[in-house]
Amino acid sequence: MEKLEYRAYIKTHALLGVSAQAITNQLVLVHGDQAPKYSTVAKWATLFKDGRESLEDDPRSGHPKTTYTAENIERVRAIIEKNLYATHVIIETLTSINRFKINEIIHNVLKK
Repeated sequence: MEKLEYRAYIKTHALLGVSAQAITNQLVLVHGDQAPKYSTVAKWATLFKDGRESLEDDPRSGHPKTTYTAENIERVRAIIEKNLYATHVIIETLTSINRFKINEIIHNVLKK
């Protein structure tokens, strides 16, 4: 079951007055370990009872996931290939990618 399907179930039952614990118990009975935890069910049940309509997550602040695009990875790779001693600051200046994301690209994607 997808997140939005769980949330639709939680919303419907919470608005019918079913407790978060009862909703959790029902979901665990049907979906086992895949069911959302009680704290998640309680949070969403409260939000829906307070008038929330959307099942979607709210937008989050921070760096967009687009940092790991093939283009950005290739840009970092090309800079390193041209200059093995390029620092994170140099790469950040040339690419406008946050140095912490550069570090993740280098160590987690490029495995350098």
